[in-house]
Amino acid sequence: MKLVVFSDIHYAPNPPINNGSNLGKKLTDCALPVLKSLIDRINYDIRPDAVVNLGDLIEDFNDHDQDIINLNYIWDVLKEINTPFYSIIGNHDLRSMQSRREVEQIMGYRNATFSVNVKDCHLIFLGLNVNTQAGTEEGGIQKTRTVSKEDLEWLKKDLERNTLPCMVFTHYGLAEDDMKGNYWFSECPESALLQNREEVKDVLNNNRNVIAVFSGHQHWTKRITEGEIDYYVVGSLVENVNDNGIPDGVYFDITVEQNELRVNEEHVRM
Repeated sequence: MKLVVFSDIHYAPNPPINNGSNLGKKLTDCALPVLKSLIDRINYDIRPDAVVNLGDLIEDFNDHDQDIINLNYIWDVLKEINTPFYSIIGNHDLRSMQSRREVEQIMGYRNATFSVNVKDCHLIFLGLNVNTQAGTEEGGIQKTRTVSKEDLEWLKKDLERNTLPCMVFTHYGLAEDDMKGNYWFSECPESALLQNREEVKDVLNNNRNVIAVFSGHQHWTKRITEGEIDYYVVGSLVENVNDNGIPDGVYFDITVEQNELRVNEEHVRM
């Protein structure tokens, strides 16, 4: 099986006004060209069996109606991928929403937490819970930093039924990381990670079929091993990593063959 994984498009048609976010190294004006370059590479060069985005399709405006417009627009662009495509919903996608159902409807998903089989692999996508009692600061991180009890129960049952090698996809990180040197989270490492990650990892660690977990959100690219599971973090497509105005364009080119997982870091350049 061949798979492409990318994250954090942060599409915005113009710089958000009054959303309280520090754009910092996010080259939001490059979101469309770098995404379209990646889509061309996917369609005409890589030709994988499936493609996965790990969330934050938009850089929110903290404005419900504008965010809905932008989500619809970027989702239509992503429909240009001519192989099965799946997406996580990120914190910026949910910041101005009262529930994740609004974004699920745009994506055509009955539920943002779901699983599919691709060839001989099982792919699990974990949706985020929306806590409308929490604040929306920092791009809605505190509002969206958990997996619900219902989704945890679903995860247990889905893994119990599955017999194939399994990969899990989330927005927030699950592996422990002090985030030292990270532009966004070195001063607030907990904001980079799922709040109830220990509950999720307890479920994953009790299943021998889980071979890897993939997450975005942190805007850097690395691998962390905990126990018998490798946790891969992929950076943002639009991160200005080298402070030169060029988006990172990072993605993972993944191959699973005879139960061996190979994850290659690649970059698409504008």
